[in-house]
Amino acid sequence: MTLQPRVGVVLVGHGDTASHLLAAARRIAPPESLDDVVAIDAGEGETPHLGSALCTAIEDADHGHGVLLMVDLLGASPWRCAQRECAGHPFVVLSGLNLAMLLKLAALDRAFMTPVQMAEACADSARRAVDLRSSPDAGAGIIVERGGG
Repeated sequence: MTLQPRVGVVLVGHGDTASHLLAAARRIAPPESLDDVVAIDAGEGETPHLGSALCTAIEDADHGHGVLLMVDLLGASPWRCAQRECAGHPFVVLSGLNLAMLLKLAALDRAFMTPVQMAEACADSARRAVDLRSSPDAGAGIIVERGGG
C-alpha cells in the first residue's frame, strides 16, 4: 500500500521554541500524526546556519504538494528567512506558531489539503484558543503611574 504524498510542514522559532512545541504536541497528539514535521530552532535569529537548515528542510519536506512553514513571529528573522528560502516551492508561511496550531495540524489529513487550507485551519484553531478572562476585582479603574522621578 502506497501512502498519498502529504503537504510538508516545517516549524521555525526563536531560541528552541520550535522543537519544544513540537515535542509537546507529539506527547498529546495521536501517535505518528506529527512524525514527519520538522522543527528548526533559530536561536537568536538569522544566521548562515539558519538559512542553510531551512533550505534543506524545505527541500526534504516538499513532496510535490507544497510546504506549510509555521513561524513564531510575523516579520521577525525566521519569518523573513522562510520567505527567501521557499523560492521555487509552493508554500504558505503562517506566523504565530503555538500548541493549538500543532494539535490542529495533527488532526488534519494533509494528503487531501492544500498548504493554504491547512494554514487557515491552524490559524482558526489558534484564534479560538485565545481568551481573556478577569475577575471583577482584577484592578478595573485602578491607574498606576510609572516613571517620573
